[in-house]
Amino acid sequence: MSAAAARRAGAGALVLAALVVGHLVTDAVGVSSGVEAPFVRAGAVGETVTLRYAHVTAGEPDGSTVLDPQDGTLLSTPGVWLTVPLEVEVRDEPRSLGHAEVVGGDGRTYGTSVSGRSVFSTGTMQPGVPRWTTVRVELPVGAVPGARLRVALSGNDQRADDLAEIDLGLTAQDAQEWGADETPVVAGWSTDVPPEQQ
Repeated sequence: MSAAAARRAGAGALVLAALVVGHLVTDAVGVSSGVEAPFVRAGAVGETVTLRYAHVTAGEPDGSTVLDPQDGTLLSTPGVWLTVPLEVEVRDEPRSLGHAEVVGGDGRTYGTSVSGRSVFSTGTMQPGVPRWTTVRVELPVGAVPGARLRVALSGNDQRADDLAEIDLGLTAQDAQEWGADETPVVAGWSTDVPPEQQ
């Protein structure tokens, strides 16, 4: 083997060894998960949470075993329909928020989509123009106490971006009352009209 070939083989072995050591270090200290984690901005009901892309304020949550989605139907559940009114005002450019989920007091995550039973949709919003919408999530009665609402820009990827996490202030008494209530809770659609004018 020539001297040049030996140097190339040695350099290749050093690069391979460095990659193996780097992989072992990142696995041991969990560097990638810390880099990928969202920036959680905590808040509570009635407080405005300021995110990179929006201001989000959650109103008083409500619940029942029956939901009125204002489309001519009523939806029932053996669990609880949790509704949370939101006021959202985007910053800098038009956009829509694509992610809402409830982290139940049971530690499980209850997601939403833009259609189906558990829904969250803001539509495209203009900067400086508030939009009111309602997050509606179906969850077990036992998940209600301690539940937190999470709202983010992307429905697919919250890594390394702001995420609002709002303590809903829910108790076991709320869960018990809502789990026995058959009075429909209303989940309004996204609108530019303030609730007091609806």
